[in-house]
Amino acid sequence: MEIVDANIDGAESYASALDEVAREGKWLAINVGFSLEECVAFIRRCKETKSVELFLLDGDRVAGWCDVVPTRGIRTGSLGIGLRRQYRGKGHGAALLDAALIRAARRFDKVVLYVREDNDRAIKMYLRRGFVTKKIYSKGAYKNLPERVLMMVRKFSKKERQ
Repeated sequence: MEIVDANIDGAESYASALDEVAREGKWLAINVGFSLEECVAFIRRCKETKSVELFLLDGDRVAGWCDVVPTRGIRTGSLGIGLRRQYRGKGHGAALLDAALIRAARRFDKVVLYVREDNDRAIKMYLRRGFVTKKIYSKGAYKNLPERVLMMVRKFSKKERQ
């Protein structure tokens, strides 16, 4: 397993991973992935904006991803993360998140993410890395998800930002 900066060569596998996780209908705010063209455009946009976009690779296969892109102003990043089912519960998500947070601290003052209230494993991982819950969206209030969703925020210290 290797964590690398996202690249166009991995776009097809990334699109496949995103679609696989989205179709589970549990973890993302979408229920179907994006097209290959949309994924290529996203990777390019991340490079252009100096955003964070990482792939977790198992050989040539994208096993997971983590991105932090600008939102709510230039100094706040929005974090997205996903892993194919067979790679969960093995520490890969934590490693991917840690690598993304190190890079994000150089670009952003804080990072925001949204997580389903019943995703205990992810919430514990975020809390261990300094995220705090800022808001709770009630059922259906966030992107039409049927479950309650937490907005969590991680602010970076000046030391982390150096």
